[in-house]
Amino acid sequence: MKVILKSVLAETNLDAPPKSLFSDVYSRVCDSLGLKETWYFGLCYQPNRTTDLVWLDTSKKVLKKLPTATKNLSFRIKYYPEDVGTELIENITLQIFYLEIKKAILSNDIYCPADTAALLASYSLQVEFGDFNENRYNRYLMAHQEFLPRRVFKLYDLNPCTWTASITAMWKKLSGMDPEEAMLEYLKLAQNLDMFGVSYFNILNKKKTKLLIGVTPLGLNIYTPVDKLTPQLSFSWSEIKKLRFKGKKFLIRFMGKKIPNFTFYTTSKIRSKQIYNLSLGNQELYIRRREPDSPEVTVLRERAKALRDLRLRNKEKLKLDISSKEDSLRREEEYQHHLQKLQQDLESTMQRIQQEIAEKLEETKKLQKQIEAARKDEEDYKIKLRKEELDKLRRKAMLEDEARREKEISVLFSDPDNTSTFPEVFRVDDELQVHVKSLRTKLEDSIREGEQTMLDRIHQENIREARNKYKTLSDIRGENCIKRIKFFDKM
Repeated sequence: MKVILKSVLAETNLDAPPKSLFSDVYSRVCDSLGLKETWYFGLCYQPNRTTDLVWLDTSKKVLKKLPTATKNLSFRIKYYPEDVGTELIENITLQIFYLEIKKAILSNDIYCPADTAALLASYSLQVEFGDFNENRYNRYLMAHQEFLPRRVFKLYDLNPCTWTASITAMWKKLSGMDPEEAMLEYLKLAQNLDMFGVSYFNILNKKKTKLLIGVTPLGLNIYTPVDKLTPQLSFSWSEIKKLRFKGKKFLIRFMGKKIPNFTFYTTSKIRSKQIYNLSLGNQELYIRRREPDSPEVTVLRERAKALRDLRLRNKEKLKLDISSKEDSLRREEEYQHHLQKLQQDLESTMQRIQQEIAEKLEETKKLQKQIEAARKDEEDYKIKLRKEELDKLRRKAMLEDEARREKEISVLFSDPDNTSTFPEVFRVDDELQVHVKSLRTKLEDSIREGEQTMLDRIHQENIREARNKYKTLSDIRGENCIKRIKFFDKM
């Protein structure tokens, strides 16, 4: 027999014999998840989208009793702790609670005011992405991830950049928190929300007034249909002695003497049974929490503590390693900076020396040109002097030659017999590039009145009157049990 089993972690196609007990199926799921804190969870199905969940009684029935249309089962949180910080033990339990509560908040199944939703979103980012890192941070990250209920975007006239800046500023403050720590802090915040851990059912009082009963870890609350945030009545599990139902009629008997029974009416026998089973389970856990831990829980706590201690030691070691690496990187950066400065100084000095050499070379070239010009002038002068001297000698020689010739001519003419000839004559020629209060103020200034839901208005009224989840319960339980019962019957 094939059964589709869904959880916030995965969807599984399960093969099981038709005669398998629901408890067998439940055990197989828990074993596959490595889940030991099995008392918080259960198997359920939803006949259709408009009806409440139906929880399976895992102690009796077999799979073949399940209607064919409900072969889709869900593995979900059935019971909630009073204090997540001290009661949830193992990481897998914490992870399932975180994912399921986050889904309920984002889908508005649990009402969450905008400023708290933004703070929860910052923890989600720390869970999923670790420490904020400017170098790795994608500015489109939150545009592609769902971290706020859509109701919040409609309710306030704030642009996405303002939301992103506010959530990112909170995220930066969570640096150093590992995923398990961030999930736990998320749930500590979420457990203070008015609808956290409450299972609502439609009921009627004796006057046939439509009301809601909320089954919680602390007891039973009575609400009006329009206000799931503020209980009008509340009864602690410590006050309740016995629960009974017959068909649609439900009866509660209290501890004290002379206290009348508390009677209300459900919408069906199936609903009566659902309320009865949830109430018994919650009351059992309420009593168990006030007793010493069982050996099973003690072992789980010891193992979880050992794992947390190991994780803490590893975290401290990692911090030391990171610090050591940062110191080493810092020293390396300082060395590189010093080396770079020396190199820059050397380059600057070399440039200055090269410039000086270039200037000296230029001066030398100019001097050489001047020397060459002077030498040329000197040579030209010498050539000129030599030429003048040669000219003088030439003229002198010519004069002497002429004189000699004249003398010879004179001799020739004076001596007709002289047969000498004239001598041959030679002639010479010359050439280096920011928490939650600031956001709340922005939200108050940007609210869109037309988008407010009834729960938004109720939440704002509760804030103005300084009411919260725990103060309300304390106030309404201040009345004695008999007065509370009479008040219910008159509603």
